[in-house]
Amino acid sequence: MSSQKSPEPDRTNYPPLYVWLDSDPRVEPPDAEIEDVPGVPDLELLVAAILDGRFGSLLPARMAISPHRTPTSPNALRRIDVGRLLRDRGIPHRQRFEIRRRPADAES
Repeated sequence: MSSQKSPEPDRTNYPPLYVWLDSDPRVEPPDAEIEDVPGVPDLELLVAAILDGRFGSLLPARMAISPHRTPTSPNALRRIDVGRLLRDRGIPHRQRFEIRRRPADAES
């Protein structure tokens, strides 16, 4: 028996909802999985996972979610604007931008 008790029902039997944080879902495996609870909107599941810290405190500007591990069509994939999601839900956050240098810029 586990020493930690959860007030929520056991969700291990629910299929996963796959999440891509910074990678391309067409060519990369998902970065994370969350439980796809029937009757709960995907965005609410994503917000709960964000608030739980399952993706860390630094999030990309956009995420992608899908019920398919390897989405084969654009309709099987949903891209999420993280800033808008947090704003719409009233979740306090700060927005930052990471400047990446291209290899040609680094040589100059």
